[in-house]
Parts: sequence; structure tokens; C-alpha cells
Amino acid sequence: MYEAFNRGDAEAGLRLLHPEPELHQAPEVVDAEAYVGLDAFVRGMTLFMDDWDDPRLDPQDVDAIGDFVFMRVRVSGVGKTTRLEMTTQFFHVWTFRDRKPWRCIVRSTREEALKAVGLAE
Repeated sequence: MYEAFNRGDAEAGLRLLHPEPELHQAPEVVDAEAYVGLDAFVRGMTLFMDDWDDPRLDPQDVDAIGDFVFMRVRVSGVGKTTRLEMTTQFFHVWTFRDRKPWRCIVRSTREEALKAVGLAE
């Protein structure tokens, strides 16, 4: 899914998702909210990625913990306003439904991601 997005084929990536995906952006992200359903999921991704030219989402570490898949994701691109290359990281926690990626919770740290799904206090 991430590979499809990075090569500019978002449609192929979206086809891999559950038909009713959810995206829960990190609270510090502008326009952070829960995006439920395919159209909302796309809107949430677009709002985040609109500030970047040539955005990339590159998973760095992937761990299965219980029913969750945790990913440290490197986000990079060129800022549309600043024209500076930027790199940051987020932690994506995926839950699956019907054997497809369904709910993605995004947080800035692994600890916040663990807390978001009840695996840490």
C-alpha cells in the first residue's frame, strides 16, 4: 500500500484497504480528526499531504503486537511553501478487518501509539 502511494498510484493502494477504512490523525496535525469511510480517508490523507511536493511514506520498522501492526513511518518531501526538503516520522497502528487494513491510528511517538490502542498507560 505504501509502495503504491509512493509511486503515485494512490488508487492501487486504496484498493488494498478495507472498503470502510478509518484514519485517525495525530492530534497535533492540522485538521486532525477521525476520517471514517473511503472518501473521508482520502480527504484526511490529502489534507495532510497537501503541504508537500513529492511526498513519501516509507515504513522503517514493522511489529505485530496482538491484533495490531505498529509501523514507524518516515515521511519526507519538499515543503510547498518553504521549498525545503523535510523529513519527519510518525507511528502508524493498523487494525485489520476481513484480513484487510482497516483502521490507521497515527501518533508522533511509539508510546503515544501504544496508549492510543490501550497497550500502555
